[in-house]
Amino acid sequence: MKHTQFFLAALAMITVAGCGSGKKTDEAESEMARGSYSGEKNKVTVVRLERRTFNKQLVCNGKLEAQGKASLQFAQQGTVERINYREGQAVAAGAVVAALDKSQAQHQLKQSQLAYDKALLQLQDRLLDYDLTIADTGSMPENQRRAVFINTGYTEARMSLENARKQLKECELRAPFAGKVIDLKGREHETTNGTFCTIIDDSRYQVRFSVLETEYPFIRVGQKVMITPFANTQLTIEGSILAINPTVDKNGQIAVTATVKGEQGLIDGMNVKVVVEDSIADQLTVPKSAVVIRDGQEVLFKSANGRSVWTYVKVVMSNSAEHIVEPNTERGAELNIGDSIIISGNLNLGDNVEIEVEGND
Repeated sequence: MKHTQFFLAALAMITVAGCGSGKKTDEAESEMARGSYSGEKNKVTVVRLERRTFNKQLVCNGKLEAQGKASLQFAQQGTVERINYREGQAVAAGAVVAALDKSQAQHQLKQSQLAYDKALLQLQDRLLDYDLTIADTGSMPENQRRAVFINTGYTEARMSLENARKQLKECELRAPFAGKVIDLKGREHETTNGTFCTIIDDSRYQVRFSVLETEYPFIRVGQKVMITPFANTQLTIEGSILAINPTVDKNGQIAVTATVKGEQGLIDGMNVKVVVEDSIADQLTVPKSAVVIRDGQEVLFKSANGRSVWTYVKVVMSNSAEHIVEPNTERGAELNIGDSIIISGNLNLGDNVEIEVEGND
């Protein structure tokens, strides 16, 4: 029993001591955080705090699509005689991409030409009965002219000749616009079957991406975008928003189309990062490196009289290089234009630590 009473009394004392120390936990942790980064003299670089224009950024994923795309196929069946271009090669507008064997079409054209010439002679003989020539047929009554043309076989022969010329022309597959050949499916000496190839106009690309409904007020037609392929992060190309689909889909997103000039290194279907930019004037802007996390809070350090000044801030907005900041007044912080802000050498910096500023302040 005595042992039990002693144990309970000791437990009660520990509990009371624990409750008393809990009241100062936040203050102690904050002070420990400040002190834990104290050390010997630190070399730092600084910039002067000023209000500047901030480039607000919205980052999305998108996909490139060539601005023009046409699937080509022969209008008639036949054997492919030659292919003039390979996949990836540039082609001019109207250039012959491939051609069928023309021997049968040329033979049909000759026959049609002979039939036409024969019908024309018969027409001329018939017109002599009316003391007329071919040049006079325009003055004949419509019904009479039509009857003469049909009875002499002239109308049928002319239509056959036109059709033969068309079939010969269709033996050649021509590019409807300048671009590049992709998805070549045809082969020489094989019979045509369906789509032969596709031509894309890669002089410009459309970039399709989506933004959240809440981001809709931030975008507008004509707004600048920066396009970076995932396959080549060193390449960044400027474009602009072409169209915004005025509807929200089932996923709460809005479809946006931008346009960008074709460049070496861009290809149809490529996945890209899209950065939409807008300018916000008169903001307290600092490099991202100026803000560090201490005690779970956003902090930057000012330089004053050769020592560091721990300053709590709130990051209002960020882009790839900068933050918009404001002082965390709930923690008694303040920021003033012209303050010297430490931007390097601050990773292990503490409050009120002696520092050496490198370069120009």
